[in-house]
Amino acid sequence: MTAAGIARLAGVGRAAVSNWRRRHPDFPRPVGGTGTSPAFALAEVEEWLRRHGKLAEVPLRERVWQHLAGHPAGPVTALLHAGWALLLIHDRPTLWLDVSDGPDERLAALLPEKLK
Repeated sequence: MTAAGIARLAGVGRAAVSNWRRRHPDFPRPVGGTGTSPAFALAEVEEWLRRHGKLAEVPLRERVWQHLAGHPAGPVTALLHAGWALLLIHDRPTLWLDVSDGPDERLAALLPEKLK
């Protein structure tokens, strides 16, 4: 996630995020992006914001977008996985209960196979 995404999560401007990065040595380190537009891990940022009392009430739409945008394989893959899960829930609810009982990585690997 970008500094703009962090600002939306905290309900502040991007300048506040820049200040936090400079003033707090425990602020999460970038996991990607560029020097001028670093990217941060959503889970690390949320934990830091929570610890520092800066996590705003996040609307569901924003939370979903942050998870899609922060997917390790990109938002297109995340949308594909979400679509596959919705199809499986709709078409085969009992199978969904079986494959969803476990880690997300297992579910992501099984979804395309189970929808054949």
